[in-house]
Amino acid sequence: MTHQITKIAGALALVIAGGSAAVAQETGVQITSDAANDAVKQIETDIRDDYDRSRDANRFSNNRRPLGWRGSVSASANATSGNSDTLDVGIGARFGYGTANWDHDFTLSQNYSESEGAKTANTFLGAYDASRYFNDRFYGFGKLRYAKDEFGAFEEDAFVGVGLGYRVIDSDTFNWRVQAGPGYRLTRTQAGVKEEEAAGLIGSRMYWSLNDNVTVTNDTDVLSSSADTLVSNDLGVNVSLSGPLSLRTSVRTDYHTDPAAGQKSTSNTFGVSLVYKFN
Repeated sequence: MTHQITKIAGALALVIAGGSAAVAQETGVQITSDAANDAVKQIETDIRDDYDRSRDANRFSNNRRPLGWRGSVSASANATSGNSDTLDVGIGARFGYGTANWDHDFTLSQNYSESEGAKTANTFLGAYDASRYFNDRFYGFGKLRYAKDEFGAFEEDAFVGVGLGYRVIDSDTFNWRVQAGPGYRLTRTQAGVKEEEAAGLIGSRMYWSLNDNVTVTNDTDVLSSSADTLVSNDLGVNVSLSGPLSLRTSVRTDYHTDPAAGQKSTSNTFGVSLVYKFN
């Protein structure tokens, strides 16, 4: 980038000098419009070359993710006052790091709501996924997940496990992979009842690029143990706005087969947020 800025500054200097040819000739320096055009053309060529290199398959691991760091940060807020006082705040972050065979994903989210000065929602979700690709389709994974929901079916729900995954569809516009494996689960109810037991996880990840500006993602997990089975689904639509900015609308649904007494089986979280993405 610094190299390109230097070239652009040089080209602008040439154009300015060309506009003052009479002065330049007095010092023995002659700048023609052809020279300025040639400089601009060279810059355009360099930019195209950089763009082509960025699309080179060698930049991507065999799971089609860019090598190195990538990520996004999103935030949303809504407040009312007057006849009713409400506040809804949501923040989220996704970070990843890829190498030729390994891929690491970190996810964090926090949602908070209150009405008339009383909390009505307070949830936190953190997850870490590590994947080791054996070839273009098969991979092994390790997963660490922690959820805390002050008003949910379970106050705390944590899982750690390993397993195998397979990329069912892998194209430039549509990707779908499934994975499954055993693990260990810890749950704590709102009443403080704690359970620790063996568990199993089945997951699905889908990415669909409708066009250059719109993408759809859908993540599904089924986490099962003798105490309860949790089915989570996160559907999101991303629309590019300008540069690294995009608008994301999403709905997350969590369903528990055996919630604690007095708790509902299903909870839904709807979100609209502005996302800043980097890679």
